[in-house]
Amino acid sequence: MHSAPARYHLGVDVPVPATTVAPSAADAEAIAGLDGVLAVHPNESHWWNHGAFALPLLGGVASTAIGAIGGFAEALGFGLFLLACAACMLPVALLGWRSSATSIVLTAAEALALHDGRVLRRLAWPDVARIERFDTMGNVRWKLLPADGGPHLTIEGEIADVPGLVARARTLAPHAGGGADAERA
Repeated sequence: MHSAPARYHLGVDVPVPATTVAPSAADAEAIAGLDGVLAVHPNESHWWNHGAFALPLLGGVASTAIGAIGGFAEALGFGLFLLACAACMLPVALLGWRSSATSIVLTAAEALALHDGRVLRRLAWPDVARIERFDTMGNVRWKLLPADGGPHLTIEGEIADVPGLVARARTLAPHAGGGADAERA
C-alpha cells in the first residue's frame, strides 16, 4: 500500500496509508506540533472492539430480545447474565483502551505512540536495537525494542499499514537491521 500526503482539518500535511481513517482531532493537533513528521499510522479500531466486552454485549442483546419476544425465560435469563458480564468487562475494555495507541507517528528523529493526543511512548531511532514480530494466538504485533531494555513501543495489528510502518521503521532505525522477521513484514 502506498502512502500519499493527506491534509487534515488542522492543516497538517502528513503521509498516511491510502485506505485508512484519519487520526483523531486530538492526535492531529499533537501531530501539528511535531517537527519532521514522515508518516502517521492511525489505529483503525475503537474501544468497543474489545472482544471480552463486545461479544457478551451482542450475545446479551440478542438473547434478551429472543427471550423477551418469544417468552423464553431461559433465553431471557442467559441474556441478562451476558449483559451483566458485559457491564463487568466495560472497565477492563476502557482501561485497556487508555493504553492503546490511537496513532503511531514516525518522525525523522523518533517514533511516537499517541493516544488521543497524549504521548504514550517515544523512542528515538538511534536507541532502537531491534524490531521484532510477536505472534500470540494469531494476533501479530511488532515491537520497537531499545538496547537498554527500557520501555518498548508496540505496534498493534489494528494500526493502519503495519507492513509499511515496519519497513519504514527499519530504514530509520540505524541499529535495528533486517533481522529474521524482515521478510515477514
